[in-house]
Amino acid sequence: MACSMIGKSMPASYTGSGPDTPDFSLRHQAPTASSRSVSILGIVSLWAALCPLLFPASPVLNRHPQAPAEREESRLDLREPAFVKVARRGFSEMYNLDYDEAIETFRSLREEYPQHPAPPLYLAILTWLEELLVRQDLDLDRFIAPGYFTKATDHEMPSAKREAFFGHLSESQRLCQNILEDQPPHPDARYFLGTSFGVLGSFAFTIDRKKVQALRYGKKAYGYHRDLVKENPEFYDSYLSVGLYEYIVGNLPWYIKWLAAMAGYGGSAKRGFEYLELAAARAHYVADDARVLLMVLNVREKRHDKALTIARTLHQKYPRSFLLHLNQAQLLERMGRSAEAVQEYQIIIERAEAASPNYGRIPLSTFRYRMGRKFLDLGHPDPGLKQFRRAVSDRGVPAREKALFHLQAAQTLHSLGRTKEAIDHYKEVLRLPNADNSHSQARSYLRKFQVPSTKP
Repeated sequence: MACSMIGKSMPASYTGSGPDTPDFSLRHQAPTASSRSVSILGIVSLWAALCPLLFPASPVLNRHPQAPAEREESRLDLREPAFVKVARRGFSEMYNLDYDEAIETFRSLREEYPQHPAPPLYLAILTWLEELLVRQDLDLDRFIAPGYFTKATDHEMPSAKREAFFGHLSESQRLCQNILEDQPPHPDARYFLGTSFGVLGSFAFTIDRKKVQALRYGKKAYGYHRDLVKENPEFYDSYLSVGLYEYIVGNLPWYIKWLAAMAGYGGSAKRGFEYLELAAARAHYVADDARVLLMVLNVREKRHDKALTIARTLHQKYPRSFLLHLNQAQLLERMGRSAEAVQEYQIIIERAEAASPNYGRIPLSTFRYRMGRKFLDLGHPDPGLKQFRRAVSDRGVPAREKALFHLQAAQTLHSLGRTKEAIDHYKEVLRLPNADNSHSQARSYLRKFQVPSTKP
């Protein structure tokens, strides 16, 4: 292709943002056969992103101590509509990436229901989700990238946030145990306790990158929720974690599956998929969580049209989530519908420029650069060039990065045969600080055009 030489000047590790700044730049990666597959461990990491929103019929935990007789009566009514209504608002805020609002929502619930194990659980999850957002790990491409979450990371979670995460989870588990000591068969307390182990497993896998520990926690969560389904097949919210566990274990390679069976890990991929579809259709509170999982699993099964339908439905429901919007563009790209994918990416950029709710979090200059390279790979150089030029003109772009943006624009113009414009950008590169050998590259191209270059 004419654009095959474009995009080589910027280091693959470049993000253009500081260590504490979220960079939703979809780090560039040329599509390969391996990058189109979905690893089982990647699906485990998606479980990490969904465990947060698990919410069954919530137990009504009285705001003030009760006498035994009153407590006995309260066991007959395990769901309080007022609690569920506020919790659902918090979930909507989470899906819309309104994390600050969600934190306030769950803090208010914790104050109003101090004996309820759910609010501290949700606060732990929010702490963890914010960390994943900073790391750029709440993205479809990350979940389906083979082995992404098995690689070591240099990013360390701030100690205060880490302590807060484990503190919230410890509080939730203690409250669950308190309920179970008083009412041993309490199904919802067991559900929340199982969910807390699921969150611990998710944290171990995505943050600490400890696979064995993550699977142990996951098995414990599965045990709690599997027992609930056995006791009550209509406890549809539990089918999400049970179904995902079944699917993951059922998809293990044969040479691992028999070892897993000997260690007590068993599952069926077909049954797991059926459970997830049941949760999406019948669950009271985790239907959307099941839909997100089905979106990713449909990608794995190469049913991209179904995955795209789910992505669009979810984004219509949660329009402030640019991540769900990105999912649509990424799926169109995987389906070979490059023109539609580019159009969708451009809409995302426009919303970021307009600072639409939560789209304004996207660091534009970096995102534009990444999208420019992506457009070139998809065979659309003109919109790619537009993004490079916009990135150059963005205020506040450091001179070093601006040099690399000019170099990319020059190479794009060069490939399009627009020599005079390319020369202008190469000259701009030489007026800026030398960044990653940008001066040498610019002079090399100028010599080809027989244009004298001057030292900056």
